[in-house]
Amino acid sequence: MIRQPIFSGVFKLLLLPGLIISSAGYYFYYMKSSKPKIPAAPATEKSWSIAVVPVQLADRSPSLTLYGVVEARETAKLSTTVNGYVKAIHYNKGDRVNQGDLLLRLDDQELRLILRQRQAGIDDLEARMDNEQLRFKSDQQALMIEQQLQDINNHNLQRQQELLQQNMSAQARLEDALRTVRQQQLAIINRERSIAEHPSRLAQLKAQATNSEVQLSLAQIDLKRSRITAPFSGRILSIDTAVGNRVRNGDRLLSLYNIDSLEIRTQIPDRYLPMLQSSNGPELKVQISVQDKMVNLKLQRLAAETATGRGGVDAYFGIVGEQAMHLDIGRNVQVYVQLPPKRNVAAIPTQSIYGQNRVYRVNDDRLQAIVIERVGQWTDADGNSLTLVAGKQLQEGDLLMTTQLPNAVTGLLVEVNE
Repeated sequence: MIRQPIFSGVFKLLLLPGLIISSAGYYFYYMKSSKPKIPAAPATEKSWSIAVVPVQLADRSPSLTLYGVVEARETAKLSTTVNGYVKAIHYNKGDRVNQGDLLLRLDDQELRLILRQRQAGIDDLEARMDNEQLRFKSDQQALMIEQQLQDINNHNLQRQQELLQQNMSAQARLEDALRTVRQQQLAIINRERSIAEHPSRLAQLKAQATNSEVQLSLAQIDLKRSRITAPFSGRILSIDTAVGNRVRNGDRLLSLYNIDSLEIRTQIPDRYLPMLQSSNGPELKVQISVQDKMVNLKLQRLAAETATGRGGVDAYFGIVGEQAMHLDIGRNVQVYVQLPPKRNVAAIPTQSIYGQNRVYRVNDDRLQAIVIERVGQWTDADGNSLTLVAGKQLQEGDLLMTTQLPNAVTGLLVEVNE
């Protein structure tokens, strides 16, 4: 009587929920497996709507638009070679000057005193050379007289010897006569040596005179250098001193550039470099715009080296005509280069090009990649800027995609917009 309620409670708590859950799972499985199957829809390939442009092959002259900077081959940094105070500055930064114009003056009082000192040294040496010539003539005349006196002394010595042999004279008188001969002989020797040294003494004076003349010339040069003049026609870049400053040898005073040496430096991309290297003379037309006027340029040279990390070579263009005077160093300019005509090239929009050298042709509603070479820019009759390309696979009438698709690959299905 006690066990029956216990069994009934366990059935209600454990077995009954389990039976309910099992029945529900079986019913769900039955309903799912008995559901009618819907046939799968056939897979369709997506097509991309694009715009195209037809290829028209023709002989066209490509053009390049490059960006350059105005530079000068000749830039003079004028320094002083003398010491002195800056007395006057006649021009300011940016002024145009002509060759020979006086740019700056230093106080030249000290330099003029040095010049007078050098001149006095030369005058002194000239006087000493005149004295040397007079001394030489005097020595020659004195030598003749001394030789005549020696002849008299020798004659007296001989007579004293004869008188001494005849016991008609004393020994002392013979010795005095002999002493007189010897003394006169020493005087003749000294006089002959003085005459012989005349060329060397004169050479020394001439050498000193030459040195003094050099010093005088240097003093004259220093005096001229106290006046700083323009070495060429140009423009003042900077004034590096002021009136009243004490400048020393080597101090910079000002700098200027030669107007005739102005040139345009620009970088030629590597892909256009062969065309410029093969073009010369009138075939290559280069221009820039100066004060709303087109100014012609001429290719002067190409750089001998390429800097690391740069995608081209520097080219230097000279300015034809007198428009250089309207340009300033450091100004950025656009350089328009007209290249010789290229055969069988196509003019297409820039957006048609993928990467550097790839376009897509539409063939049977699918894309086909074509490798091309950029030749340059070209402007059509409507003023539209197009890119000239060449390629062995390009054919007249090909349709090239102008729409930029991020997933463009060969074989992609496309739909051409009419």
